[in-house]
This record gives sequence, C-alpha cells and structure tokens, in this order.
Amino acid sequence: SWRPGTVRPQGAMDSKSGRVSGIDSAAWDADCESAFEMALPPRWEFRDRAFGSPGMWRPFPEGVSADINALARRGQRRGNVSMGGTQLVVDVQDMVAMPTDQYAVPRMLRKSARQPNVDKKALRQFYMKYMEDLPPADHPGGPDGIAGEKFLELFKDLEVDPGTDVAALALSAACNASEMGVFRRREFMCGCAALEADNIAELRSKMTELREKVTSGVSLPEVYAYTFGVALDPPCKVLPLDEAAQYWALLLPDWPLREAFCEWATSHMKGKAINRDLWMMVLKLAAEVPADLSTYDDNPAWPVVFDEFVEFYRAQKGL
Repeated sequence: SWRPGTVRPQGAMDSKSGRVSGIDSAAWDADCESAFEMALPPRWEFRDRAFGSPGMWRPFPEGVSADINALARRGQRRGNVSMGGTQLVVDVQDMVAMPTDQYAVPRMLRKSARQPNVDKKALRQFYMKYMEDLPPADHPGGPDGIAGEKFLELFKDLEVDPGTDVAALALSAACNASEMGVFRRREFMCGCAALEADNIAELRSKMTELREKVTSGVSLPEVYAYTFGVALDPPCKVLPLDEAAQYWALLLPDWPLREAFCEWATSHMKGKAINRDLWMMVLKLAAEVPADLSTYDDNPAWPVVFDEFVEFYRAQKGL
C-alpha cells in the first residue's frame, strides 16, 4: 500500500514510455478554460427589473453562485436554488431564473467568468517539462499527467519533500488531484490557476504560503478532508490505521494526544481501519479538546471509540 513520499505503482511510468512531444493548442486552450473555471468558479448575476425599467444586474450571494456552479458541473440544465427565502428554478441553458411565486416574473441570468493571472503558453511549457502519457486516454483529468519519477522531479524542483512536507498535500488539494502521486493535465492546470503560477519559480514561491495556511489552521479543514479521499486505495472506503497515523503526523503535528491516540488505537481498535466519519471527528477532537481532556465531556456526541480512548488515557494519567 502507498505511503507518503512514495509513488503508487499504477501511476509510475518508466523513462521509455512514450513522452508526448506536443499538445494540440486548441485542446490545451479548451482544457485551460474548463480548469480555470474549476479553480475560479464564475460569479452569477440576475437582472433585477423594476417596473418600467430595463433593470440592474445584481450578483447572487456567494452561496447561491456556488449552488448554480455545482448544478452546471453536474451537467444539469435546471435545478432549484434558494435565495433569501425565495425558491428559484434556474435554467443554465436558457439563462433564466424563475421564482416559484405565483405571479413572479422570470429573471435573466448571466455569469461573470474570472480569469486567473496565468499565461496559457507559459503554463503549457511548464507542464510539458514533466508530463507523460497516462492511460486511460479518456480520463476526466486528461490523457496525460505528471507521475512516477517526473512527479518526484517536480517536487524536487519545488524544494518540497512530498513525504514529510504538508505543502505537498496542500498543492494536491489545490489541484483537486484524484490520485495520490499523480497530477493529471486538468488537475495541474486547476492548481496552477488557483495559485496563479505558470512556471516553476512562481509555483515554488507559493509553497511557503500553502504550508503556513495549513499549519495556522486557515486551510487545514479543507486539506484534511481532501486527504482522506485521495489517500484511499479504491474500491476500499476505509484507511488503514498505520497510513492514517502517517497523515496525522503531517497534518496534526502539534496535536498533543496524537501519539497516545495512535498507540491506543493500534492496540485496541477492532479492524484497525479509519472511515471518513471517524477521520473527520479526529480533526474535531484535536481542534476542540485540550490535552488534559477537561472539556471532552461537554460534547455528548463523540463516537464510542473516543470514549474508550479517553477512559483509558485518563486512567493511565490519573486525570
């Protein structure tokens, strides 16, 4: 099974595998547009028409824009969204939003794309230094990517150790990479757009910020939640305890109960596997409960496995 700092065998390609000599410009530009939209989702606006006037374009609240973007990404033409207590039926093909009120008037929609400060040609040259063909050709992330030795080469050039530096997980999360140790074409584009970097020097300069956002807690919930999904080895839906412990060491290095919990779990947990719910509850425990466990009993909703650990730990420490 995979460990931080190594590359999954299925992602690895030897140096003799056909490295792509070029990428069709039209295909690259089209992939850029879709990846940039993932990185910087468009904002949606509606025309608010007063009687007898052409009306003004007003932005939807951020949450409503996110709902419409999710609708579009799923390939749905229509869907319901809620704004300020009003239900709207949104049609992203006809670009109208129809309130469900009896006498409501349809509102015209438009979306405002946000372009990242990234040069597509420079990004293409950057990517081509590390890319290679990655089957299957119809993968939603693209027919090629950065994997195996090239993946390690990229991180060497970024001056980041993917096995010991949480910045590597933060970059994978920014790319929304679907597989550990692999950046597919559109995933890499998405991450570079989100970070506004189109060359190795710019991306390297973002590593400190990525690292500090995780360690300060700003991006920790997002990176932590992302890590569980990408760390799984499909079709398995649980993470072996020994692997989870290695990720906790990267993501929660300052949690004072981490080693004690991992030692207890190794000896006492049945199955020695972590599901998503328990994974997320570990973050909640680390964030909300001090090392002396003094506030643990304030929340009656902790899972039974935590109750058993706390009982053991308090008895051991005389708390």
